[in-house]
Amino acid sequence: MPQLEPNLAGLAWFGLLWSVCCIGFLQLAGMYPLRGRAVLPVTMTTIVWVMLLAGTLAFALAELRWTTIVVVGGVLFLFLPGLFQALPEWWRDGRAGLRLSCCAMIVALALLVRVAAPSFHNWMT
Repeated sequence: MPQLEPNLAGLAWFGLLWSVCCIGFLQLAGMYPLRGRAVLPVTMTTIVWVMLLAGTLAFALAELRWTTIVVVGGVLFLFLPGLFQALPEWWRDGRAGLRLSCCAMIVALALLVRVAAPSFHNWMT
């Protein structure tokens, strides 16, 4: 594996963060269109998701080979809907699930800031 991707720690972090992004996307996709839904919570969760997505991709581009990003990201995006379907319905399509998803994305965003700070500092200089 080190010959394919030398940064295994970065790969593990990308896998975790990308998984949260994919599950968050699937959860948010079920919330649109907003007819009959609370607009503010869905909008705020969408903003957090976009920030997490942008940060995860920036981290991946700074730390990993592009082939690794495509393969690992594609495999996770392909197989995570099966995991999403195994979650209880209240989590997939409810306000409690939306709050839980938003909290998970905020925690992932905090982890991203902590883990990716050295990468972004090196990338900017």
